[in-house]
Amino acid sequence: MKTLKRMPVTLAILLSIVSVSFAQQPAATPRPEPDYVTEKGFKSQIFDVKYRDAASLAQVLRNLGSGFKGATVQSNSEFKTITVRDFPENLATMEEAIKRLDTPATPRPNIELHMHVLIASNTGGGNSEMPAELRDVLTQLRGTLNYRNYELAASVVQRLTATERMLQGSGTAELVSGTAGTANTSMPYEYYINNVSIVQDVSGGPNVRISEFSFNTSSPAGADRDRARIQTALNLRDGEKVVVGTAALRNRALVIVLTASFIK
Repeated sequence: MKTLKRMPVTLAILLSIVSVSFAQQPAATPRPEPDYVTEKGFKSQIFDVKYRDAASLAQVLRNLGSGFKGATVQSNSEFKTITVRDFPENLATMEEAIKRLDTPATPRPNIELHMHVLIASNTGGGNSEMPAELRDVLTQLRGTLNYRNYELAASVVQRLTATERMLQGSGTAELVSGTAGTANTSMPYEYYINNVSIVQDVSGGPNVRISEFSFNTSSPAGADRDRARIQTALNLRDGEKVVVGTAALRNRALVIVLTASFIK
C-alpha cells in the first residue's frame, strides 16, 4: 500500500494565509474624472468691456465656446472684464464677437408729449383761453363734429423716452358745466401710456409709436355720473397734432389732442 506524503505543517499554514489575503483584497476604486480639462491646447484670455454690460455680453459669448469640460467664460462687472478659458480658435471667435457687440448704445431721444383735454358742447362754455397751437385743430373739429363750443379742461406735459414700461398720470379737469357763469365742474382723470418706441416712417423720418394710450375720466359721483374712456394705439410725427379720439359725455364730448416733439 502506497503512503501519501504529508505537506509540512508550516508550509500549509503559509499557503492558507496567502489565499485568505488574496480573497479579502478589495476591488480597485476607479479614479474620478477631474473637474477641469487637462488638454494642453486650452488658453486663457482677458477681454476688456468698454460700453456694454459685461455680464450680458458674457451670456452671448458662452454660446461660442467649445463646450468642453473646463472651458469657462466669467465676467467681472467691477473691472468690466470677461475672462475666457478655451481653445485658441474659440478665443478668436469670441474676440471678433466682442468687437462687433461692444459698441456705444444708440442714445434714446427725449420726447415731450403735450396732451390737451377738450370738452365739446353746444350749451355755453367755450370761454376758456385756447393755446395758439390748437387753433388749426379747433377749425378742423368744428368742421367735423356737431359741436359749437370747445373748452380746454386740462393740459398735461409728459417727458418720456423710448421704453416698454407703462407710464401713468392723473389729475382733475375743470370745466364750466352749463351756461356761462355757472359753477365749475371738476372731473378727475387718469391716463396710461404703454410701450413707447421710435420708428421710421416711409420718408425715413422718426415717429413716436405708442402701442397703447388710454384716458379715463368721470364726473362727480352721483346718479347722473358721466364716464368716458378713450383707448387707442397711434403714431405721432415730430410736432404733429393728432386728435386721438372722442368719447360721449351725455350732451357733450371728450376730445383728446396729442402732440409729440423730439427734444434736441
